[in-house]
Amino acid sequence: TCALPISCPAYRRLPDRLRPAGPARCQRQLTGRRHEGNFRTLVLGIIFDCDGVLVDSERMSLASWLPVLARHGIPAVIAQIEPFIGKSDRAVLDHFRRLANVPLGDELLEERMAEYFRAARGNLRVFSGVLAVLEQLRAAGVRMAVASSGRPQKIHFNLEQARLTEFFAVVVSSVEVARGKPAPDLFLLAARRLGLAPEQCAVVEDSVFGVQAARSAGM
Repeated sequence: TCALPISCPAYRRLPDRLRPAGPARCQRQLTGRRHEGNFRTLVLGIIFDCDGVLVDSERMSLASWLPVLARHGIPAVIAQIEPFIGKSDRAVLDHFRRLANVPLGDELLEERMAEYFRAARGNLRVFSGVLAVLEQLRAAGVRMAVASSGRPQKIHFNLEQARLTEFFAVVVSSVEVARGKPAPDLFLLAARRLGLAPEQCAVVEDSVFGVQAARSAGM
């Protein structure tokens, strides 16, 4: 479920039990080749997470919660939010609802989104190598989708800011499914919209919850 090079921070963050055997094996699984050269795919579609995979937005995404929570009387630090990487905004809000002595309404989701847009506009960076990989996959006829726990407006904002929208015929958000990651629902929906069976898809993820979801989906 992972095609990340061993130098990638996302690859290094995965626990040993969730890592592929190594980047060489990943490349063989995706291309059928041991060496770089002509790209011959064995899978027909690749589903990407967005934050932390395509764009370097994870830190800004986490930090955008802090001023919102502070305005509602909840002092928080990024370390309290990091365990929710890969999960939905609502999962974060529900967590602090349980901790807080004050009611927290759904309007915090909109406040947090506004904070993120202010911080990220003009500051999003595409990870090195992403554009070349997407162009190579497109040239090879591989169908590509984004499946993210983020809300739809945040996913589209990230792709537009990073100028990656043109590569993805399918964009799926966790608000469209009953269960978010680590359940497989999000990736299964993306595969259906690509017109592919789960076993015809590979997933590129940077969170444990995402890798678990991909494996549960049979990808």
